[in-house]
Amino acid sequence: MTLKSNPTDKPILVLKFGGTSVGKFVQNICSQIIPDLLNTHRVIVVCSARSTDVKTKGTTTRLVKAADTVLGESAGSHQQIVRDILDDHLEATEMNIKDEDIKRELSQSLTEVCRRLQVFLEAAEVINEVSPKSKDVIVGTGEKL
Repeated sequence: MTLKSNPTDKPILVLKFGGTSVGKFVQNICSQIIPDLLNTHRVIVVCSARSTDVKTKGTTTRLVKAADTVLGESAGSHQQIVRDILDDHLEATEMNIKDEDIKRELSQSLTEVCRRLQVFLEAAEVINEVSPKSKDVIVGTGEKL
């Protein structure tokens, strides 16, 4: 694949991809859709939380479950959920990123975001509360990943 520059003399086009398209079609997005559009536009890409072809394994669904388990009978299981989310993202990084420096930097960033999420969930468990605002923070973490 040949790298293309984002032209500065073209109109801006913002593309938003989310969920299943990010989880299943990232190669098509990066190798076909965006390069074609770079011929006629300055492209800005926004991606939301990844999903898969199985709804229960989507990032947002798992984050909601992690928030819910903090107060449930299976308190502490949020740790495994976050580990699974991180593993899934690290695997996608390994499969889709060729440049070793970018791969390393992204892996470090993903690990840090998940570490902070673990700390937040543990704090919620200690105070035995997940407010609507706290749940927004937990679920919103998927947008950072």
